[in-house]
Amino acid sequence: MWTDMRLALRIAGRAAQVAEQAFRAGDPDVRLKEDGSEVTPADLQVEDLVRRLLAEAVPEDGVVGEERPERAGTSGRRWLVDPISGTADFVAGRPTYSVDLALENALAVSAMPSLGITMAAGRGIGCRVFRGEQEEVARVSSRDTVDGARVCLHGRRKPTLERCVVVDGSTSVLDLITGRVDAVIAAGAGLDRFDLACLPVLVEEAGGRVTVAEEDVVLATNGVLHDAFLALLVARPGVEPGTPGL
Repeated sequence: MWTDMRLALRIAGRAAQVAEQAFRAGDPDVRLKEDGSEVTPADLQVEDLVRRLLAEAVPEDGVVGEERPERAGTSGRRWLVDPISGTADFVAGRPTYSVDLALENALAVSAMPSLGITMAAGRGIGCRVFRGEQEEVARVSSRDTVDGARVCLHGRRKPTLERCVVVDGSTSVLDLITGRVDAVIAAGAGLDRFDLACLPVLVEEAGGRVTVAEEDVVLATNGVLHDAFLALLVARPGVEPGTPGL
C-alpha cells in the first residue's frame, strides 16, 4: 500500500503543478460536454499527464478518467482520475479546485495546489493532510449530538436542519476529515463516480462514514452522528437553492 501511496502522491503532485500553472494563467477556454458540464484544456492536459505516468509505472493497471476513454488493465486494479475536480471553481478563479487520483477502493489522493494542501488516505494506513512540508494525521470530530453540529450542504435539494449550524462548504471534505465540520450532505449536486472516487477512503480512514443514501444524495459524517443524520434526511428533505458541488 505504501508503494502505491508514494506513486499516487508523486503523480498527483506533478499533475497539480500543471493544473496550477493553467489556473494562474487565467481566462481558460471553456466548452460544454454533452452532459452540460464544463471542460477546459487543463482538464485534458492533466488527465493525459496522469495517464502517461501511470502507464509508465504500472502498465498492467486499468485507468478510467473523466475526460478520456477507459484503458483496460490485466492486474484487476483500476485507477480513477478526476483531473480538475471542481471545474466551475477553476474557471471562476476560485482556489478550491482539486486534482483527484484514486486506486479504486484502496487509496485516494486529492491535491489542492492553490491552497498548498494535499489529502491522502489508504485502506489500513489512515488519512493524512500535507500542508507544504507539514504532515498531520487527519481525524474527524468527536461530536455526538446533532444540536449545534456543523454541516456543509451542497446541491439543489438541501435538507432543513434547524438544529445544526450550516457553514461554508468550499473545502468541506478537508474540513470534515480534520474535525472542523461534523457532516457533509450533497443532495441534487450532480455528483458522479469521479467526484466520489476519493471521498469514502479519505473520510473512512479519518474515522468517519459515507453513505450514498439515494441516487443523488450523499452523506459523509464523523461516524458518531451518521445514523442521526440519515434519519434527518428521511424526515426533513426540504428544498433550497443550490450551491457549488463538492
